[in-house]
Amino acid sequence: MGKVLIIGAGKVGRTLLDILEQRKHKIWVVEEQREVCNELASEKSASVVHGDATDPTVLDEMDLQGMDYVFAVSTSDEANFLAGAYCKQAGSKRVICRVNSIKHSQILEKMGIESVVSELTLASELANRVSSPVIYKLLNPIESKMEFVEKDADESGFVGKSINEIEKNNFLIIAIYNNGKYSLAKDIERIPKDSKLVILRETGLKLF
Repeated sequence: MGKVLIIGAGKVGRTLLDILEQRKHKIWVVEEQREVCNELASEKSASVVHGDATDPTVLDEMDLQGMDYVFAVSTSDEANFLAGAYCKQAGSKRVICRVNSIKHSQILEKMGIESVVSELTLASELANRVSSPVIYKLLNPIESKMEFVEKDADESGFVGKSINEIEKNNFLIIAIYNNGKYSLAKDIERIPKDSKLVILRETGLKLF
């Protein structure tokens, strides 16, 4: 379970909150509109903060250094840029900003901040809905009731075991990530130490 900060509770922020909440993450949300904050506070388990995310005093209310992810996904490039830069400087592990131009994306990446260019990702998402509708539904955990997760092999107790030796109940080990490379999980393959497992499971199912 990770610690996640979502900046902006518009359509993108709300969708992200819905998905991550089902995955049992500890979530904080910063939003400027008080009525939206009141609505979220009454419906969600996330900690909701009313305020301007470009104001350092608002962000300082949270443990930015302990954040595993920061998603700055408001509709304002400027707000996402400033808030993302502040969180990165404060020590947040991964910061991802929504922007509306490749130029802004390139600037952020030079600062070590990941970016999502909204026009490009929207076009890709719409194309996927048309060309691969079944796969698109599978990747949406709210609709499919299934989700992809990753687990450290060392924590799973599966190191040294082959895939067909593992008792699987409502989950599938799809791939193994080791030494910077992915490989499909083959039945006779033994799981190496210091690897990560890519698992498809029923949404919210506790694995091990």
